[in-house]
Amino acid sequence: MKIKIVTPYKIMEFSNAKILVFKTVEGEMGVLDKRAPLIAKLAVTDVRIKTEDGEEKYRVVDGFIHCDGNSNVTILTEEVGKPEEFDPHKYLGDGISSGKAD
Repeated sequence: MKIKIVTPYKIMEFSNAKILVFKTVEGEMGVLDKRAPLIAKLAVTDVRIKTEDGEEKYRVVDGFIHCDGNSNVTILTEEVGKPEEFDPHKYLGDGISSGKAD
């Protein structure tokens, strides 16, 4: 299965994926090769890409996933990177109000 992760700043491609696991706004899903076509809204999620050589994990920030039913998966997202590169407070909130009291 071919996977392409597209952001405004870069494109990442994987050509030998066996399974893709991610969370949508409705819950967690997995995609195998040649699955039925799918379009879904992604949450801020870790995307796990399993290949014969192991597993890679990337974090995506919102966006959409499209599976065409012919071994091609495209993820459109604002940002992608390794999970340890992300500030958890940026997307999950830090509990501190940024507004000033009048």
